[in-house]
Amino acid sequence: MKQGFTLIELLVVVAIIGIISAIGVVSYNGYKSSAALKSAENSLSSIYLAQQEYKASAGTYYNAGCCSTSTTSNITNNLFNQVDNLSKQDFYFGNTVSGDTFRLTARKKDNSCTVVLDEKNNFSYSGSGC
Repeated sequence: MKQGFTLIELLVVVAIIGIISAIGVVSYNGYKSSAALKSAENSLSSIYLAQQEYKASAGTYYNAGCCSTSTTSNITNNLFNQVDNLSKQDFYFGNTVSGDTFRLTARKKDNSCTVVLDEKNNFSYSGSGC
């Protein structure tokens, strides 16, 4: 008598593995997106604190403009003394200043999400990728 698995049994096992893999990929992508968003929020909070320190020493908020590789680099150079490297994230950072108010912005590199932090430390979100 021969022992082994039938073709149907093997197909069922392969199908189950495929279903479990598909669920895992979707869960991982969701986790990756939420981790990138949380990282952007943390960076905006750090920039917020750096802005407060900059205003205390310079008398005004630093105005970098909004959201490109160069504005991200300018924020790193002028607010963090080139210590914090924001360019490795999935977001571009920038800010706009109007008198005693400012808006810090993190825009996802694929433009699917924008996170804004205002001078009152309130977050707002726009876009389908948030």
